[in-house]
Amino acid sequence: MVRPFNTSPENGGDHAAAAQPRPTAPPLVQINQEGDGDFTNPDMYVDFLILGNKENYSVRAEKKPILDSNTQLAHMISGSSATSVVDGKYVVRDVDKDNFEIFVRYLETKFIKFHSASHMIQILELASRFQCRQLEIHCVKELDLNLTVDNVLEVFRALWYYNSISPANAAAAEQRQQQKKKRRRRKDEKPAEAPLTPEEYFAALLNNCLQLIDMYTEDVISQETVLALRFEELERIAKRDALQLSSETALLDLLAAWSREECNRKNLELTGENRRRVLGALCYAPRYLTMTRKEFENAKDRIELLDPVEAKLVGEILSGKKVSSLTPEQQTMVANFREQRPAFAPMPIQLSARSNPKNYPKKMRKAAEEAEGEKRNCCERLIITFVSIFACIFD
Repeated sequence: MVRPFNTSPENGGDHAAAAQPRPTAPPLVQINQEGDGDFTNPDMYVDFLILGNKENYSVRAEKKPILDSNTQLAHMISGSSATSVVDGKYVVRDVDKDNFEIFVRYLETKFIKFHSASHMIQILELASRFQCRQLEIHCVKELDLNLTVDNVLEVFRALWYYNSISPANAAAAEQRQQQKKKRRRRKDEKPAEAPLTPEEYFAALLNNCLQLIDMYTEDVISQETVLALRFEELERIAKRDALQLSSETALLDLLAAWSREECNRKNLELTGENRRRVLGALCYAPRYLTMTRKEFENAKDRIELLDPVEAKLVGEILSGKKVSSLTPEQQTMVANFREQRPAFAPMPIQLSARSNPKNYPKKMRKAAEEAEGEKRNCCERLIITFVSIFACIFD
């Protein structure tokens, strides 16, 4: 076939070129100015600038999952909270760049891999800071699952420091769990239950940390890190009623060692008076009258947590001497010193497979049920007493 001169595509003919199919896709636009071949839509992504001590870092994330997360990062992007923007990047301060990127990837994928209990605590702190409720609860469950004697103090201190949990909240969370169990027994079916709040999860995990300390008291308080506890943290442990101790001497040794460390931290002279002063009421936490006379005499000579008058009184009672003319305060003190500790620690609140009641001895579960029953009966008797009083008043 003969074609007209100078009209073929080879010769630059416009007619033949017009007959070629036109592309239907829009032209690619390179938005990455570094030339790494990343072609994409800029509206799909958001950049965060992490300010470091020596250099800054940039983390890119998908915009939609961040906005849908309803976290502080979402509020930063939407403009509902004050934030700094540098070169189109949202500034984030005082975070570890690796943990922040893990947190961002969780918001995108809803998946996270932890390296250790310390790493879980770090991510939990990030989740609390940026108010990611779902991740907070997930971290608490993972911490409960991996709670051990070796890391329980670390988790306990982190909960106390980062979340300022009131111990009363733990009891409220446990009571709520018991109420749900009763409802299930009555209805013979599992009712639709609203999820617990992160604050209740924190309180429950704090409760489980203390429960584990109760079960393995001597293993926990023999660790070197226990001497670094603040007074409030030590008090929360030392005053536990259900500490499982082979002898009160272990608790005495802990208080003696901690008082020495505290005196050194405060530049106080290592005298018996100063050590008693830094311990305050914790000097009376051990159950001195459950000890043998020999145990007490040995401890008294090297620890001196009680003043001479109190130590003499305890020694006389342990020797079988009859004491009289006790003040009301001394009577209360003696009664507290005589109180026996329960044979078993209380049961934990189930947050993971580790804290499932089936993992604990049957005797321990039965003791917990009996203690709960006694508490409930006591409350019922108290209510009946109040009703009777009001009935007499208005009769």
